[in-house]
Amino acid sequence: MTTRFLIQTLFLILFSFISNAQDSINIGSIHKIPSKILNEERTIWVYLPADYNNTKYQPARYPVAYLLDAESNFHSFTGIIQNLAKGPYSRIPQMIVVGICNTDRTRDLTPTEANKQAFFSKNRKKAQATGGNENFIAFLEKELRPYIDSKFRTSGYNLLNGHSFGGLTATNILLNHSSLFNAYVIIDPSLWWDNELLNKQADSIFTSKDFEKRNIYVAMANKRAIPQDTTTDMARGIEKFKLLLETKKPQNLRWGFHFYENEDHGTIPIPAEYDGLRFIFKNHLVEVKQAAHESELVTQQFQKLSADLGFPFQPSESYLDWMGNYCLDTERPQLAIPFFELIEKTYNKSKSGVIGLQKANAELSKKPKSDR
Repeated sequence: MTTRFLIQTLFLILFSFISNAQDSINIGSIHKIPSKILNEERTIWVYLPADYNNTKYQPARYPVAYLLDAESNFHSFTGIIQNLAKGPYSRIPQMIVVGICNTDRTRDLTPTEANKQAFFSKNRKKAQATGGNENFIAFLEKELRPYIDSKFRTSGYNLLNGHSFGGLTATNILLNHSSLFNAYVIIDPSLWWDNELLNKQADSIFTSKDFEKRNIYVAMANKRAIPQDTTTDMARGIEKFKLLLETKKPQNLRWGFHFYENEDHGTIPIPAEYDGLRFIFKNHLVEVKQAAHESELVTQQFQKLSADLGFPFQPSESYLDWMGNYCLDTERPQLAIPFFELIEKTYNKSKSGVIGLQKANAELSKKPKSDR
């Protein structure tokens, strides 16, 4: 990820703040969910994509990105989502973001009670609870997901983003609860936990399990070896996980890996989230000028995307409407017609398709037959 992108993203976020300063700054809504499984109330932050409440288009359903440690990265993550999903050059689909705030992070995001000697230094006043990961995963599956699916227009495609202990949790879910999410962005995961318990599980699971078109992106930060520091174990654990991916070749698991030489454990989330989303939705982008001349490229590209992700994806109505009007604005009504027809085919009874076809046919009728 370049410095230029970081500047553009920060400017976008700052501009959105300034433009809303007269009223309020609002990038999401807060929800309180009473959890019987965890025996506590959980706070959830929800971001809705740009087209979600756009009455010009038919109500659509959206993929959902679940974000661990929301209080640390909700603003930056939703900014990346907004930037990557905007306009005709979008590299990912518009998505709902569900940020999960912590109550007891260590308890929820560690799979066992082991390895306390390595984790808790003598300077800590008290040892924290550990090993509550299975309860937390049950909360995600049986309480949070049903709540989100009932309150919002979700498509059924779900992505999980986790960093550090959050990456440990994402790895645990990938291995032992694979169907819960379709894709995973796993950032500098704490795979050292419990003497690399999850790597030991992966050794056998990667050989026997069909991952049914899951997609993962694993990011690793740069670290210096510091004696008596458990983080030195982290690099070894992540490298071993990468080696298992390379040698075991898990069935129907598409994976990417990147070592971030210029990022440490604290700075890696933003570039890794950006790169991870682009990797997962690699075939989402359709080159605008080429597609304007060959509308079938849009259908072909989304067929590739659907095949990669094992889930049906369609170009958004707003994208097709933009493409059709782009052709009209450049005085090529004959090229606009396929885009508006695709709207009618994909989004039944959509006004934008009907209006677009009327405009295109009207413009076409003005042209001499030799120019059509």
